[in-house]
Amino acid sequence: MAFDLRTLLVPLLRWRATSAEGLENIPKTGAAILVANHVGLQDPQALFGVVLAHHQRMPYFITKWKIFANPIVRYIANTIPLYPDRKQTLVEATSILQRDNLVCLYPEGGVNTQPTIGKVKTGAARLALATRLPVIPIGFRRLTPVPQTSADHRQDMLFGRVQLRVGPPVDLSAWYGRTVDRPLLDKVVAQIMTRVAELAGKTYTG
Repeated sequence: MAFDLRTLLVPLLRWRATSAEGLENIPKTGAAILVANHVGLQDPQALFGVVLAHHQRMPYFITKWKIFANPIVRYIANTIPLYPDRKQTLVEATSILQRDNLVCLYPEGGVNTQPTIGKVKTGAARLALATRLPVIPIGFRRLTPVPQTSADHRQDMLFGRVQLRVGPPVDLSAWYGRTVDRPLLDKVVAQIMTRVAELAGKTYTG
């Protein structure tokens, strides 16, 4: 990877993850879809720092925050906006994957500090079926207290810490070539999120 000023952020971001297991499961080259649970606002920062430090790669993140749609912020944080038309988001993510990048999704759609993972979004499943690229499950576990106030949330964004575990690719080949309908998406989502939940020490309930 050619020098990029964002590599200077590694010391500031890497410490957000006190430990990171299974990083060998994230490919050092080529495209892959990273799918993770979401325990705090620090999750993308921690993952970005860890992958950049260990693999010299900068994952892209699909995010719904409007601030991350700003062109400057998008460059710094490697974000893909969650457009009102979700198909546009998937088209942009597919284009980025076709350039041999990593794209990360948080199917829960928001922070979840509960011991279970319930109903989630289908974007990761749709992207996986459309591209047939490796799907890498990632489990996050919080180490800092769950924020209770707005001030706590701001502090958590800056100083929250996590552990993360990365599993081997989820084999979805049995579902390739089939009609993509809701029953199929539910099965693919369940297969992916069950593995994510296991890595996070949670239970997927769908």
